This record gives sequence, structure tokens and C-alpha cells, in this order.
Amino acid sequence: MTNRLTLISSLAAVLAFSPVASAQDLPKTEFNVVGSIGILSMYKTMEAPFWTETVPAASGGAIKANVKPFTELGFKGGELFNLVAKGTVPMAHQVLAYTSGSVPTNEATDLVGVVDSVEELHDVAKAFRAYHAEFLAKEHGIKLLGYGTYQAQVIYCRDQFTSIADLKGRKVRASGASQQVFISHLGGSPIGLAFGEVQTALASGVVDCAITGALSGYLAKWHESAKFISPMPINHGLIAHIANLAWWNSLDPKVQALLETQLMGLESKMFALAATETKDGLSCNTGGACAYGQPAAMTLVPVAAGDAAIRDEAVTAAVLPAYKDRCGEACATKWNETIGAAQGVVIR
Repeated sequence: MTNRLTLISSLAAVLAFSPVASAQDLPKTEFNVVGSIGILSMYKTMEAPFWTETVPAASGGAIKANVKPFTELGFKGGELFNLVAKGTVPMAHQVLAYTSGSVPTNEATDLVGVVDSVEELHDVAKAFRAYHAEFLAKEHGIKLLGYGTYQAQVIYCRDQFTSIADLKGRKVRASGASQQVFISHLGGSPIGLAFGEVQTALASGVVDCAITGALSGYLAKWHESAKFISPMPINHGLIAHIANLAWWNSLDPKVQALLETQLMGLESKMFALAATETKDGLSCNTGGACAYGQPAAMTLVPVAAGDAAIRDEAVTAAVLPAYKDRCGEACATKWNETIGAAQGVVIR
């Protein structure tokens, strides 16, 4: 009996004190993190609490991150990738479409028309993760620590439309090379604008339409100028949690392990949130139930019978070939082996 009680006491002591000891073993570590768009739920409900609450709690107060969204720091968003690569910014949550012109591989997982849901996007990202991580480390000195995503990217327009074919002749804000190719193929004029500039551009008529997340556009008040919205997913808006590789390698291995574990947990939460926010955003924009504010009065444009075929034709004829041109033969081959295999799609 004595031996049994001793064993139980010893086991209880291990269980009680191991997590605390582990946290106490972590060296004090402080760094800066640049987050995504500050007014959106990605930052407010995911990134900011993660760095100000989750990580400090998990580390027993050893790790402190000073986090600010790029929109509050005077950035447009795309430059963060190079700042992380150079080590000017140690860690950031990078919207990958913003880097698609200079780093085509970053757009691989979220090309227009390849996936139809957040769940499919996560599967595709998982299939591409190992190659993407190797590429970023080797070519850019960046450590990939996970992904996240916004809701489905949908079309907002000032004037009435009944099909995506009606984008012909219209000026459309398109984020990323893939969206720009898609709009051009439809006969529209793609316009590159930072997210924070779009509402003013819609109000003044600089653009006729714009593409962004269903909830993101609502929170940015695009509905004040755009009166029509389509629920058809164009793509989604993948982000990556990235760190400067040299800085990352300088961290204590125990700090690295904790951050890697916590960031993978953040990835799962972000995808789960995005899966609900498309429906929430469409409801908020079109007079339905809205937990985010006063419902807007946009008109929901039903997906036309031929829209899927138009999008599929654009993907085959323009989006995938243009991606291969930007990225190269070897990159396209790797896309086919990973993302293409997961989705049953081939770049030729």
C-alpha cells in the first residue's frame, strides 16, 4: 500500500508540476508581429487575442509579442513579405495574394476557380505545405509556420448585374494576379487597389465593382456604395504565418516548439471561422440576421445558370496558363503533383 501511495503521489507531482516547469524553463522572449487588416475579424478575433492572450498564457508569461495590424502601421500589405525576408519585421501574417506578382508560388493554393469552399482550400493548403515551406526557406529566407484564410471572395458592384459575364467593360478592383487575369479574360479592366482604398474608389466611381470577402466588405462598409453582390466564390484569400528564418533559428528550441504548436492551433481556428463568415457576410450585406452591426440593403444577385461554366472556361483558358507563365515549368509541375492531384485539375 505504501509503495502504491508513493507511486500515486509521484505521478500526481509530475502531472501537477511538469507544465509549469516547462513554461518556467522558457527564456524571456519578446518580439514584434505585424498582423493583417485591423478592422476585420481575422485580426480582431484571431490574431490579436492569439498574441496578447493565448501565447502569454501558454508560455507562463515568458513570451511577449507586440502585435499591430499592417493597416495601422502605414503599410499596404504586400511589402511585408520582403520586410520579413530581410529581417526588418521578424514575424507577420501575410495576405498571400498581395505578393502574387513578385512571388507567384505564394498564390498557388488560392488560384481563381480551383476550390469552391474553405474546407477544400484547407485540404489544398495541406497538400502544398511541405513544398511551400521548402521554397520559402530556400529562396526567401522565410519560415512558414501555418496558414489562415478569409471567407469566400465575392463580387460587389455599384450597378446591377445578373451574371459574371456582365463584368465585361467594367473596372473591377482585383486583389492578386489570379483575380486580375480572371477579370481581364471576362473583358473587364482589373484595377489594383489596397483594401483600405476601395470604399472611396467605389464611392467616386474609380471602380465599378470590387472583389473581397463576403464579411470583409460588409465590415469595411462597401455596401454604402456597392448595391449588388454575388455569392459566387471567386477564390478565398489565404494568409500565411511567416517569420524571418535567421531570426527564427536564433530562438530557443523550446520557444520554437511552443510557437509552432500554438500557430497550428490558430490555423485550425481560422479556417473554422472562415467557413461560417461567408454566410454571415452575405446575410449582413443583404438585410438578413447580422451579429456584426446593422444589416445593409444590398441586392443578392443569384448565381446565373451559366456562371460556373464561364468561370471554369476562364480557369482552363486563362488562369492556369497565366500562372504557369508567371511561375515556370518546374513550379507548374509541382502544382500538378500537389494541388492539382488533390483537386483533379491539371496545368498543361
